[in-house]
Amino acid sequence: MMFTNSSHRDDESGQPRADAYRDRHPWYALDHAALIYPALLSDTMSASYRIQATLDAPIEVPLLQAALDAIRPRFPYFQIELRKGFFWFFFERNTVRNAVIGDSRFPMQKSAVGAQGGYLYRVRAHANHIALEVCHILTDGYGALIFFRTLLAEYYRLQGICTAYDATVFDPRGTPEPTEWEDSFSRYADPGAPKPHRGPRAWHLPGMPLPLHTMRITTGVLSLSATLSKAKEYGATLTVFLAAVFLAALQDVQDADPASQGRRHRRTIRLQLPANLRGFFPSSTLRNFSLFALPEIDTRLGHYGLEEIITRIRAIMALSFDAKELKRTITRNVMTAKHPVIRVIPLPIKNILMRMIYRTHGENMYTSLSTNVGPARMPSSFADRIKRIDVVLPSTPGLKTVAGTVSHGDALSITFGSVIERNDLERLFFRRLVRTGLRVKVESNHSGRDIKEPNHAILQ
Repeated sequence: MMFTNSSHRDDESGQPRADAYRDRHPWYALDHAALIYPALLSDTMSASYRIQATLDAPIEVPLLQAALDAIRPRFPYFQIELRKGFFWFFFERNTVRNAVIGDSRFPMQKSAVGAQGGYLYRVRAHANHIALEVCHILTDGYGALIFFRTLLAEYYRLQGICTAYDATVFDPRGTPEPTEWEDSFSRYADPGAPKPHRGPRAWHLPGMPLPLHTMRITTGVLSLSATLSKAKEYGATLTVFLAAVFLAALQDVQDADPASQGRRHRRTIRLQLPANLRGFFPSSTLRNFSLFALPEIDTRLGHYGLEEIITRIRAIMALSFDAKELKRTITRNVMTAKHPVIRVIPLPIKNILMRMIYRTHGENMYTSLSTNVGPARMPSSFADRIKRIDVVLPSTPGLKTVAGTVSHGDALSITFGSVIERNDLERLFFRRLVRTGLRVKVESNHSGRDIKEPNHAILQ
């Protein structure tokens, strides 16, 4: 089913206008990573994440709105709303103006996703902060960062600072390529491939929930060069080093958990580490195209030191991010959705099945999630006007505390999002970094205990 609208005009250069491409494609299906999210959306599950920039000057909101209006036609696959069909959710073109809104102490709450005229992303501004909040139904971090860079480039262009356009910063007047909204999962599925192995249920963090629509955000800022040097001392990449510290901190929490005392009461601690699949399979899609490794430690075997955890993560990631292994998971997800029986199940029943699958094959399988976006790669034309970039991930009732890492210049930002009252995981994580000799400055949208280590940074 496809609706078309052939009425469009070329621009003055004779090239098809970007919004003309949108007009010809006002409807399309969700990608295979996004299919499960609509069934899960609720007051406690937003499925949104956030990329935010702290600038060196207050935001000119009218200028930011003009920049957003200017780039929207270049990203027609972002200008959509989520709609219900009889068998599946689908995307439909949204013609309502997407306005810049004020920020909130508690990000990614009360989203308009699913509402008539509601977008799957929103741009927020306050003081010298710009934030892009994106629902994972729409795109992954790769696509969101391209949109965010392009928005910032246009904002500064309107201030008189021009940026060269390339594959990471789009020309707002350019024409979208069909490959930009390709479902790359379908492209690389390998029918007949065996299903991936499913491990045992993972241990989950204890803790009482915070009030509804609140979320504790705790950000630690380190020197990127110093942290890279420290990771090298341990023979690890930055991603492996930080994941190992994370698992070690989770082990500290489990060791102190009264319900986990005694070997038979312990469960495996398993961390979800997402990765961009565009580095493994050629793709220029700006939709979702990422999978994850699942490094774990089984503390029934004893206590794991940091070096042991690093060794395990390196080995597990090497096996997980093998193209053949990745295709196993890609194929399972794609072929499950294409199964003749699944396809004809009405949406209300399908939603119930989706929620059951998510509980058994999703949150129950992971203790927490940590993603390293890597360098934000802001263009040199305005990079020095950005003081810091942060990534905030959504916490859920199952994955109660999660972390996102990104760097800009020499500022390495590690941000925890949590929906539980206790903050010992965050404190233990940053304390472990400080004990390795790193300096960490910590800030939070909640008041809490300061973390201090002698002769090192005060975590404030």
